[in-house]
Amino acid sequence: MPSTDYLTRQLATMAPHRAILRAVECRLMGAIELAGPVLDIGIGDGHFASIAYDQPIDVGIDVRSDELVEAFGRGPTVYRSVVRTDATSLPFADGAFATVISNCVIEHIPDNAAVLSEIGRVLRPGGTFATTLPSEHFGEFLLGATVLRRVRARRAADAYGRFFNRISYHHHVEPPSVWHDRLGAAGLVVVDHQYYFSARAHRRFDLCHYLGVPNLIARKLTGRWVLGRLMARPFEWWLRPYYEEPLPQPTGAYQFVRCVRV
Repeated sequence: MPSTDYLTRQLATMAPHRAILRAVECRLMGAIELAGPVLDIGIGDGHFASIAYDQPIDVGIDVRSDELVEAFGRGPTVYRSVVRTDATSLPFADGAFATVISNCVIEHIPDNAAVLSEIGRVLRPGGTFATTLPSEHFGEFLLGATVLRRVRARRAADAYGRFFNRISYHHHVEPPSVWHDRLGAAGLVVVDHQYYFSARAHRRFDLCHYLGVPNLIARKLTGRWVLGRLMARPFEWWLRPYYEEPLPQPTGAYQFVRCVRV
């Protein structure tokens, strides 16, 4: 069982489908030793880092100015500095960082080779790169796809998976072997590669998209996903078994990768 209750903290401020996934990712990414200086790629509004890490990140980057403003507004205990830039062309010197982290970001960038090459360039020899990514099972393990397969509507099941990958802007949902090759080409040797988020967890994640419609309405009207504890409490007991799943999983909808720069 995780020592820190990331699930309760995520559900307090985040829609349930994101909360369960990000809570599990906090278990993985939050356990990484952050030798400084640290670069975080694709920080969004800084919400994930504010919960996952107990020390400030030296530099966070993103392409969206509005979210960078929000991330920086969380204060220097989360990010010491933020930079608006594209991950395919990082404005940092070779070997500038001892650690590079990125939580569920690089799958959204079409030019994957350029991103990994830049990560390898700015990471000093012996430094750590850690990331989370959807796996080749992302579409297959969704609840909608599972139900459609059970009624022998395989084409519809495949289409449902492709639809969710498309609206999630997933340009890359490859298996571990593909990532090993890509990372190796960038001078990054994989030292830990594990699946997380079982098929059962992913089905709950998918269902939460529909059960979380009140959260979406709250977000549209007030700018907040959660208006009070009563919105989050029903999901805590329902999602907790999937948050507390053993890590690693034999297979999963997502994958965690940790590399060393050689």
